[in-house]
Amino acid sequence: MRPDFRPFAVLPLVLALAGCAGRSLPGLGGAPEPDPQAESLFRSGDYEGAMRRYRYLAQTSGDADYYLMRAADAALRAGDGGSARQLANLVNPRELDRVDRNQFLLLQSRLDLNAGRAREAMAKLDTVAADQLTSGQAQNYHTLRASAYNQLGDMLASARERVELGPMLSQTEAIDKNNEAIYDALSRLPDSVLAQRQPPWPDVLGGWMALTRILKSIPPSGLGSALSEWETRYPDHPAAGAFLQKMAGDAGRGVRVTPLGQKPAVSPTPPLAPNAEPAPAPEAQPAPPPPTGPFVGVLLPLTGPYAPAAEAVRAGMIAAHFADPNPAKLPLRFVNSEAGDIGAAYRKLVDEGATSVVGPLIKEQVATLARGGELPVPVLGLNQAGDAANDRLYQFGLSPEQEVEQAAGSAWFDGKQNAWVLAPSTPFGQRMVNHFNRYWRGLGGKVGATKKYTQHGQDYSAAVKDLLAGVAPAAPEAAAPATADFVFLIADAADARSILPQLVTGQGAGIPVYSTSHVHSGKPDPQADQDLNGLIFCDVPWLLNPDQGDALSAQALQSQIDKTPPDYTKLIALGLDAYRLLPELDRLKLDPQYRYAGATGVLSLGAGNKLQRQLECAQFQNGNPEPRGIAPVMRPAAPAPAAP
Repeated sequence: MRPDFRPFAVLPLVLALAGCAGRSLPGLGGAPEPDPQAESLFRSGDYEGAMRRYRYLAQTSGDADYYLMRAADAALRAGDGGSARQLANLVNPRELDRVDRNQFLLLQSRLDLNAGRAREAMAKLDTVAADQLTSGQAQNYHTLRASAYNQLGDMLASARERVELGPMLSQTEAIDKNNEAIYDALSRLPDSVLAQRQPPWPDVLGGWMALTRILKSIPPSGLGSALSEWETRYPDHPAAGAFLQKMAGDAGRGVRVTPLGQKPAVSPTPPLAPNAEPAPAPEAQPAPPPPTGPFVGVLLPLTGPYAPAAEAVRAGMIAAHFADPNPAKLPLRFVNSEAGDIGAAYRKLVDEGATSVVGPLIKEQVATLARGGELPVPVLGLNQAGDAANDRLYQFGLSPEQEVEQAAGSAWFDGKQNAWVLAPSTPFGQRMVNHFNRYWRGLGGKVGATKKYTQHGQDYSAAVKDLLAGVAPAAPEAAAPATADFVFLIADAADARSILPQLVTGQGAGIPVYSTSHVHSGKPDPQADQDLNGLIFCDVPWLLNPDQGDALSAQALQSQIDKTPPDYTKLIALGLDAYRLLPELDRLKLDPQYRYAGATGVLSLGAGNKLQRQLECAQFQNGNPEPRGIAPVMRPAAPAPAAP
């Protein structure tokens, strides 16, 4: 069994602790002697160079697993998630000792979280022997669990993990970031949850929950006395001191999540220009009270499994509000759509002064509002609810069926007729296969072989080989082609990076491959995306043209993208468009020819008040998506066949 070694530095997750990135990671006890060249590269921040050196050491030393893990860590720090996962897959966990096994589980969960797979990460973390961790590993363990709970929408559990992490930290910057993360998680919870689930004094988490309730609900006029009372009750609490002073100064100035029944949230303060100094706050004047009057209500699932998606939409709406130059713009009030009956929540907003409502995000809640009768103020729903319709409800969302149609339309526009399909063996994969088949045959195309693969599996070769051999025809029809002039691939970025190199070599050499936006993570990764070269897909213009859009471009909002799990990045663009579409709805309805150029696509209003998106297409070249132009919108010449 190999000797122990020191754990990796604090992980680069959304709210991971700064200040540790760049430390060298020497071995413990009888572990391999630190390699001077590798450690120097690592300390200097040349993680790609360190990764190459660690790979060499893995091949030339007797400590292959140790150095493979070090190489995977360096690759992940370099932003090369694909190589990091490949290197981690080479590690044989059965050959690891106790410390190494714990470290390997932490590394695997970290890779899962970076890919947005929180449940898989949590399953691995649950197997870690927490009582056997080194101090550095324990910090990483609680940071990872907090991030996993955050992605899963369990904000209370996320805050609890960070409360446990707090006493383990010694650097001021790391402590401050951890405190901010605790407050950020708790501030997303309704007041009722904070009150009902607050542990009794002197519990530290209970103190955080009490403080969060004060900062969220107490008006500025009573804030000083409420905070003084809190400090008396929790005299040694980690939030006391500089953090409390900062939060007290910020209270009441930003867009806040506001439970039903409270006054509308304060309109956001515009962000500072780059390098600008903040203006000093006047000391003699109290903060203005929350405004009354009209506002825009926003119904989002701020708790529960959809909370991370809601947070991305919310971030986009707030950014658009900041950038709106209209002096008469209305404040936003965010309400938790999971707190009760959605119809009652809508009516409450209307009674309190909402002039329009954005949301809900969940399809079933959109359908409930659509079927609920009269809607006194217009609603911009953030999903599409099948046949449910209401004249005052506009249905807007990132429909994957629209993406399938436009990617398929691009293939038809390129002269393709005979398709093979490769999709994951999941309900979503089957849904996309069914829609592609109906749409493609409606255009006049033919579908030959259809093959399924195991999503996020380890080996795709059998599925690819069978597809290229033309087995498993989609239907026993004589017209099914024996060969294809393109493959329609349904996959996310991680699976596509493994599948595509096998698909376009050997027997499949030269065959074009088309796909939807799911193959595009939205975060530039040229090294990992080399494996996607040649792939054609369609996606939201906001991500394909990241430098276009001034203050609301993807480039300008990169810090928010970095904090958002990859699966939800496009929902920031949905939030941008949701805010900016409100004044355009009447024109879209009155003028069927009107088109609005949005972040999610060129938008028009179709039947049933459903917004249609026209995407842009791109092709991966040298690991980067190169634009091909706007996606063609093709209407089937004949009714599409019924779903099989």
